[in-house]
Amino acid sequence: MNGLSSGPCIGVPGTGTGWVAGSIAVLLAVMISCARAEGRVVISEVMFDPSGSEFYDEFIEIQNTGSEPVDLAGWMAGDGDEADGLVFEGGSVLQPGAFGLILDSGYFAHSTRYDPLPPSALILTVADATIGNSGLSNSTPEQIVLVSSSGDTVGVMVYTTGNKPGFSEEKVDPDGGDEPENWMDSRSEGGTPGRVNSVSPKDYDLALERVSASPFPVPAGAARDFVLQVVNRGRRAASAFSLSVWGIDSWHRDFAGLEPAGFLRVETPVGTVPPGRHEYVAGVVFDADEDSSNNQVTWTVLGGVGPRAVIVNEVMYAPLEGDPEWVELHNRSGQALDVTAWRIEDAKSPGDPFESGHFRMQPDAYLVVAEAEDRFYSRFPDRTVQVVAPGRWARLNDSGDAVVVRDATGAVVDSMVYDPAASTGRSLERISGSGPSVDLLNWLASTHEEGATPGRENSVALQRGIDTVSLLAEPNPFYDRVEIRYLLPTPRADVNLWVYDRSGHQVKTLLNAASGGSRRRVTWDGSGENGMQLKPGIYILFLETSYKGRIFRTGAPVVLARGL
Repeated sequence: MNGLSSGPCIGVPGTGTGWVAGSIAVLLAVMISCARAEGRVVISEVMFDPSGSEFYDEFIEIQNTGSEPVDLAGWMAGDGDEADGLVFEGGSVLQPGAFGLILDSGYFAHSTRYDPLPPSALILTVADATIGNSGLSNSTPEQIVLVSSSGDTVGVMVYTTGNKPGFSEEKVDPDGGDEPENWMDSRSEGGTPGRVNSVSPKDYDLALERVSASPFPVPAGAARDFVLQVVNRGRRAASAFSLSVWGIDSWHRDFAGLEPAGFLRVETPVGTVPPGRHEYVAGVVFDADEDSSNNQVTWTVLGGVGPRAVIVNEVMYAPLEGDPEWVELHNRSGQALDVTAWRIEDAKSPGDPFESGHFRMQPDAYLVVAEAEDRFYSRFPDRTVQVVAPGRWARLNDSGDAVVVRDATGAVVDSMVYDPAASTGRSLERISGSGPSVDLLNWLASTHEEGATPGRENSVALQRGIDTVSLLAEPNPFYDRVEIRYLLPTPRADVNLWVYDRSGHQVKTLLNAASGGSRRRVTWDGSGENGMQLKPGIYILFLETSYKGRIFRTGAPVVLARGL
């Protein structure tokens, strides 16, 4: 009898024996007595809601808690509706104290979720596509049954739903009953297939836990301590152990010991960290530890950036109908920055973080944060412009609002406010990158013919080192269009630009008290005020502007060659 004693036990549906109806409590009591009669093979763990495939990653773990080996040939396992025969990858004998791991039949062909499988475990599958009747339910509690070769049910439990995906149901005391109070959610993602359960008491078991949350924000210039906790989950005192941390700064400490149920809080100095994401790992080493699955933790540190390391450079708050709102950022930090989990908010709404897949914003580069990436590229097709989009956009008011940039730590990197100065479809551009962001005089409506300059220098950007007015027309002579560019020694001004014929008559107004920055580009097609084409010949471009009481004037000849 392979070390088993026989006796009458209740049958399970699908095995050919009769099914005795009754309450779960009565059923469990009968099943427990049968399990003891059949040599101490118990159900010890159930993975009913794996984080991987529902078809290949469910499993049932069993354990021989007796002192004699048990031959599992002819045994069956499943749910309350269907029990399937066991198929053996190797031998069929389960040694005393050993675990048996019953996997889906397709696991080896389609999954590696639990690899490497423990070499000491007896590996089995079921003679069906799934465990039980169409797999194990994630939403409705089901019975898990184990049936001997004689048709007797030697183990039965009812699991409780609600586990996080990937966290199995584990038996606490392998020698105890299958009552719900002897089962707990696994402490280990993926469970402990073929190994001692994470919730089972052990003589020696130190566990490492995070007390501080992850991700762990560290604002620029700050120094914070990440708190870990070593817990003695074992039934006996732990002797000397050590704790090591690996990250930007790594360290190692030795400790004298820890009493049962005792805990030790350890402050891990993070110090100031560079901007971006940084991964840390900590591990506790205790030579007598019987469960190493809980000896290591990881966490992420988010380093903040200093104020104005990244600035708001351009804002499209009143786009044309169908176009998205967007904000352009300019990296002035001198280093590449990870902007994952940064956010754009307005005066009332925080908006969502923009997940950029750990996108690193290069030094002096631009990044457009848009309401919708696809609609932005429909309006500005240049794919060299880097664009990210948050899940929820903080709508910018046309009547005036604020734009606030926060890094992953929540610290404000830059902010600006605006009045309704830009016209629909024309962005608001920053004049000086070093000028105050909140100064309304440091912003102007874009003068670019497309209405904005995303991903490149602003059309109104201050041109330093200019002390005179310059005016240039190219090509000259021209046939169809001439591009007229001017540079001014002022950051902003109201500009007039006229065209005169050789007799001194004004024939075209190109700019009429137009607000702009220290440079602009204007095109002329050779037409007059009435839209009709002018005669070929020599014309004079005349520019006049004033700023803070100073008048600037200049002129330049241009030749209209059409018709010559």
